[in-house]
Amino acid sequence: MSSHVAVKLPDRLTKGFRSYAESRRLSTREHMDGNGLPDYAFSLDYELRKRLDSIPHFYSLSKKICATYASRTLQIINQHGLSVGPNQFSEVYAIGRDCAKRLGIGIPNIYIINEQSLNAYTIATDDVEPLIVIHSGLYERFTPGELRAVIGHECGHIHNQHNVYDIMGRIVLGGGVGAISRFGISQSLWSIISMGSNVALSAWSRAEEVTCDRAGMICCESIDDVYSAEAKFLYGAAFGEHHVDFEELEKQLDQQRNSLVRIEELDDSHPATVRRIMAEKAFAECELLYRWRPDLRVPGQKMRSKEETDALCVQYIQVIRK
Repeated sequence: MSSHVAVKLPDRLTKGFRSYAESRRLSTREHMDGNGLPDYAFSLDYELRKRLDSIPHFYSLSKKICATYASRTLQIINQHGLSVGPNQFSEVYAIGRDCAKRLGIGIPNIYIINEQSLNAYTIATDDVEPLIVIHSGLYERFTPGELRAVIGHECGHIHNQHNVYDIMGRIVLGGGVGAISRFGISQSLWSIISMGSNVALSAWSRAEEVTCDRAGMICCESIDDVYSAEAKFLYGAAFGEHHVDFEELEKQLDQQRNSLVRIEELDDSHPATVRRIMAEKAFAECELLYRWRPDLRVPGQKMRSKEETDALCVQYIQVIRK
């Protein structure tokens, strides 16, 4: 016969955890709006999420579906990747811990997988068991400061609960595959029907990336690390470090804006890298950034309001100019 014995934690431990949880909540409460979203969120990201939240039961259903997917993905990555922790790739773990503390979320599970492309991604329902996956190619070519900008960006996805909306949106669009066979809709007709939804979902996805680039800036130790990390997604950094001229990047963006090829961006999930860098430079002059990070402020620096910054960022990332 076995018996269950309740284990009572020492008062000092339970009080310590309650104190930690409360201090974490209070430290970021001033930066959250009435809907529980961070104040740094890009306006387009915020507005599109509010529209989705207005659909009855959308968020609760999405969260349940996402939780199942996130849990399964964590187990799969655990089979094929290397888990980062205090005793293994401790410098990466420390970056994740610091970024999580800065934003007020739980410390994410971080894995490095053997993949040479420059990429990192997040799967998370909330900040209870979040997963960040870093490709080995990115880890090898990025400096510690640049890696902090990337992990801070991924923590931004967790902080803003982006995966809940993103996964559900793709499930809804994927449901069209069933409609094709069930109702005899041709593949070409479904492509036309779903085109508007794809474009709308991609527009929101690009907006969420701007939000998370801001999270990366909030977590960084040097804003220049954010710019150089972003630039490496353009040139790869396979042959060492290179200076990136922002005036030349702006000329590159002007060429992009004046080309009809930009229409292809309507289906992209991320803004073109040059657009992202310009949006990051705009946020570097936003007073909101320095409410989070007063230590990064430079004396005499030009400042804009959050509203002015968002309006400028819209001009940078919008594919079709009004």
